Amino acid sequence: MGRTSMSARALAALAALALVLVSGCGSSSKPLTRAELTTKANAICRKVNLKLQAATKKGVGTVQQIAQIAPELASFEETALVELGKLIPPVAVESDWKAFVSGAQTLAENTSKLGEYAKANNLKRAKNLIKSSTATQQQMVTIAKRNGLRECEQIA
Repeated sequence: MGRTSMSARALAALAALALVLVSGCGSSSKPLTRAELTTKANAICRKVNLKLQAATKKGVGTVQQIAQIAPELASFEETALVELGKLIPPVAVESDWKAFVSGAQTLAENTSKLGEYAKANNLKRAKNLIKSSTATQQQMVTIAKRNGLRECEQIA
């Protein structure tokens, strides 16, 4: 496996997890029930899977392709994070939800950085970023499993 294919897979994984925060969350003035939060998150993750498929069809197999698509994905992820901020999780999962959102923020930032590193052809920094993102991904998958976010588990 070459460096390019590893970077492409990393971009896809970073984008997928961060895109968990796609719009459609809505705003609420009171905490959602656990079932409502789970339903909304699973619906969002289904959308993420479609977005990821569309992005990979455009091509993320080369460093140049990553450099082109990463800024678009990072911008989308940041917009989705604003929407996520409108959700109020139930008290029982508040800690998990905050950790999940924090992880998604990290991955969104990393997607942007990965694009910058790809543009500069700095594969060493990209590789280090991918390593640090992997731990965040694993934490998010654990949270998704624990909270019944089956669609979100499939993204990683």
